[in-house]
Amino acid sequence: MRLFHAALPGLAWVLVSSCAKESATSKGVGLADESAARGLQLCAPRGDDYFMPDSMGPGCALFDADGDKDLDAFFVHGARGADKSFESEAGRDRLFLQGPDGRFSDASARSGLDDPRYGMGAAVADVDSDGDLDLFVTNYGSSRLFRNRGDASFEDATESAGIVEEGWAATAGFFDYDADGKPDLFVARYLELDLKARAVGDDGVADYLSPLQFPGLPAHLWHNEGGGKFRDVSKEAGISETPGRGLGLAFLDLDDDGRIDIFVANDSEPNFAWVQIAPGRFENRAFALGLAVNRVGRPEANMGVALGDCDGDGSLDLFVTHLVAETNILFRRSAKGKYADATEGTGLGPPSLDLTGFGTAFFDAENDGDLDLAVLNGRIMRRGPRSVAKLAPHWQPYAEENQLFLNSGAGRFSLAAAKDWGDWTTTMAVGRALCLGDVDRDGALDLLVSNADGSSRIFMNRSATRGHYLSVRALDAAGRCDALGATIEVRAASQRWLRPVTTCQGYLSAGEPQAHFGLGAVTSIDALVVHWPGGDVETFAGGSVDRELELRRGSGSR
Repeated sequence: MRLFHAALPGLAWVLVSSCAKESATSKGVGLADESAARGLQLCAPRGDDYFMPDSMGPGCALFDADGDKDLDAFFVHGARGADKSFESEAGRDRLFLQGPDGRFSDASARSGLDDPRYGMGAAVADVDSDGDLDLFVTNYGSSRLFRNRGDASFEDATESAGIVEEGWAATAGFFDYDADGKPDLFVARYLELDLKARAVGDDGVADYLSPLQFPGLPAHLWHNEGGGKFRDVSKEAGISETPGRGLGLAFLDLDDDGRIDIFVANDSEPNFAWVQIAPGRFENRAFALGLAVNRVGRPEANMGVALGDCDGDGSLDLFVTHLVAETNILFRRSAKGKYADATEGTGLGPPSLDLTGFGTAFFDAENDGDLDLAVLNGRIMRRGPRSVAKLAPHWQPYAEENQLFLNSGAGRFSLAAAKDWGDWTTTMAVGRALCLGDVDRDGALDLLVSNADGSSRIFMNRSATRGHYLSVRALDAAGRCDALGATIEVRAASQRWLRPVTTCQGYLSAGEPQAHFGLGAVTSIDALVVHWPGGDVETFAGGSVDRELELRRGSGSR
C-alpha cells in the first residue's frame, strides 16, 4: 500500500445528536461510523418468520434528490402486512435529505417515495433528460419508476412510462446501450418463489429457503424511447428466453467493440455475459469469455459485483461475492475478450471462505492511486449462537464482520487492520447493500449500507494519509444526462488511471455518477480521455487536481 502525506482538510464541524452513540469526529479511524451523529441510524425492523426475500435485501442509494449538489440517502424497505400482503405501512421506503451541516432529515412523507410495496433495490438516472435524477425501485411484486420534479418530490411515473415489471425483481441499473444519450433500464430478476415452501436448518429449527429449490426468471431490458417513455425490448434483444437467478449487475464493454455489454451474477448457477453482438442484439457469451464459472469449472452462489481496474493495466476487472465455503472471485481481464479467475495469489480468496458476501465495491480508500475493495458480509444460513449488540435475537446468528482489502498497487490485496480502519472492520451486522459517494465533498469516498434486519449505517472516510483526487462527471452532448457506460482515463506523465461511469453499485444499490480518481502525490494531470458509449473517444485538457470536473460530449478533441 502506497501512502502519501498530502492529506486533505478534514470536516470542520462537530455535531452531536442527543441520541448519538458515536462521535462525529473520527479519532483517526479510517472508516468511521457516523450514522447517529448524521441522523442516519435508521432501523426499520423486518420480519422474523423466515420469509426468503427478507434474507436477501434491502437496498439503498446515494444521489442528489433535491438539486442542491450534495448527496441524499434513499433506503428501500420491505415488510409484509399482518395479513402477509406485500404492501405495509411498516414497509415504506425512506428518503433522507442532507442539510448544510451534513446532517440528514427524514423527508419521506413529502417526497412521494414512501412507497408501501415490498422493496428490494434501487437504480438512479435522469430518465427524462430534464437535469435531475430519477429513481427506479425493484420490488417483490410490482416495481416502480419515480420521476423527480426537481425539488425532492417524486411522482409515480411507472404507468405513464409504459413499464410493467412484475415478479421478484432484484438488482436494476441504467446504462445507454444504444448510445443515443438516453439511459435504458436493465432489471435482473431473481426466482419464482413458492410461498408455501418451508425450510429447516441443520439444527432442525426453521431457516431461510435455498434458491436451489426454485427456477430463475429471465431479465428484462427496457429501451428509453424519450419523453419519459420506455419499451420492453427483451425479446428482440435476445434475453427473454434465458432464465437465471440474477442478483449482481455491471455494465462494461466486454469484447472491446465499443458497445456496452451486461454482466449478471447468478445465484448458484453460471453467470451471464450479455455481449452486444449487433446494435440492440445480445448473446450470452459468459463461457467463451471465461466469466461463467470458477477456475475449476463450477458455478457458485454469485451475489454482489464490483467493477474496476484493480491492477492498473487499463482494463476493467470484475469481483464477485459468494456464499460461505466458497471463496469470492476476481475475474481479471487476460486478453481482448477474455477473462480468467485470477483469485489465487491476490489475497482475496482465503479470507472470504468463512463468510457470505453481498454488497461490494472497488474504491480508492486512501486516494493513493490504486483501487481497494470493500465487502459487506452477512449469512443467509444460521451459524452457532452468538450475542451481537444492537441486533434483534432473530438476526444475531446471521451477523458477520465487514472487510476492507487494501491494494498493494499491483492487484495484490491485504486485509485492513482494525486499528487503522476501525468501525468498518469491527461492526457486526447482516450486511446486504453497499453504495459509494463523497458525502461531505472532501475528496474521499464514503460508504452507505443497508442490512437485512432493516438497519442502515454510514461510514465516513477519515483516512489520515490521503492523496490528491479528481471527481469527474461525463455528460452527453446536451449536457444533462450522464454518459452511463463510458470509461474515463486520467493521464499524468507515465501514469494512467481508468474508471467506469456508472450509478449501478452491483447489488441492490446505486451511487453517484461521478468517476472518482485517487492520484497519490500527483498534483497536476496531463489529459483526460473519455471512451463514450458507442465507441467514440475524446481527449480533454488536464490541469490541477483536488476538484470536480464536468466533461461534455463533443467538446473535447478527437
